Amino acid sequence: MTDTWQGAPRVAADLRAMRLFTVLSLGLGMLIGGVVQVLLGVGVASGPRTVVLVAATTAAVLAGLAAIPLLLRGPDEVPPGHPLVLVLLALSGAVWVLAVVPPFAGWGWAFTLAMAGGVLSCLVRGRWRATVILGCWAVIGLGGLIGVLAPSRVGPPPDAAADAIVLSTLAVFTLLPLSAVWVQQVVLRLEHARRLASDLAVARERLRFATDLHDIQGHNLQVIALKSELAERLLTGQPERAGREIAEIRRIAQVALDDTRAVVNDYRTVTVATEARNAAAVLRSAGIRCTARIDTPDLPVALGAVFAVAIREAVTNVLRHSRATDATIELVRVAAEYRLTVTNDAAGVPRRDGTGLAGLAERVAAQRGTVETTRAGDTFVLVVRIPAPDAAGPAPQEATPPGRRRGTGR
Repeated sequence: MTDTWQGAPRVAADLRAMRLFTVLSLGLGMLIGGVVQVLLGVGVASGPRTVVLVAATTAAVLAGLAAIPLLLRGPDEVPPGHPLVLVLLALSGAVWVLAVVPPFAGWGWAFTLAMAGGVLSCLVRGRWRATVILGCWAVIGLGGLIGVLAPSRVGPPPDAAADAIVLSTLAVFTLLPLSAVWVQQVVLRLEHARRLASDLAVARERLRFATDLHDIQGHNLQVIALKSELAERLLTGQPERAGREIAEIRRIAQVALDDTRAVVNDYRTVTVATEARNAAAVLRSAGIRCTARIDTPDLPVALGAVFAVAIREAVTNVLRHSRATDATIELVRVAAEYRLTVTNDAAGVPRRDGTGLAGLAERVAAQRGTVETTRAGDTFVLVVRIPAPDAAGPAPQEATPPGRRRGTGR
């Protein structure tokens, strides 16, 4: 994020420089085309027609220079029928028609028409670009052939080599505006994509923070609420035990505060063994007999973080949505996979609007694992399976470290 924002001014400066370079290159091409057109055409045509051709060429070049800034705007912002474009097409077309009318005044008078066709191709989309370019070439080629084959042609006899050079140059001049503008549009699209990526990174970070905060505080607040109810009931009959529960509430609140600070500073890690012990203690405090067994000494840290989230999610669901009196938490390695099994004996009515298990499934799926739930009578069983890295190849790297877990909360 920091690197992106630090590089933004330089990117903006590069874009401005590119726009300026595009304007200069197109303007220079338009001027060169007009000059070459006059130099080549004056040697062939003569008389009053030459004066008209030179004047119309000058006007076409000026119209072309005025139309160049239109090409730098965003896609679809300038219609192909813009007045400046129409004036450019009319003037350059008139020059070519006047040059073709016998006696033929030479191929050189087609440069402004080639540039006008290139300008128009920048303002249309899709297949129309090829249509405009091919149409421009067709008009130049057919007009020139008519002039060459006319019996009243003036000037020196046609030189095939010279005509080939002029025609190839005309083809390049037709493609010049489109090539320059197309490159600029691609760069602008890439810059737009970069900005979208930056916005997406911000959104992902917000989601990560919200998910971690929900995972931590949702669990802790649920425990604090349960223990507060228990302490309230014990105040009259068992004040000493109520005092111990209040002290435990204070400790949990402090842990929640520390965890919140850790999330903000992005260095919080989760230990599955610690999570299992805390989960069992919370269940027992709520009057639920709980047996916890963790037998995975070789469990990778990344997988342990996922299983810790699964344990927290399962225990929170037991506390919120069941009337359980017995629960078990078991995490073992079975053959080529790690398997977490959480059961309780009095499952409540399943909620259709919860997203906790869906978020857990996303996290587990990132490790090529699965989440399964079964219900037999009042017994609810949650089973999380993740392949062992040494049995199924290297485990996929998380997109973010354990403190930046992905997924959604309940």
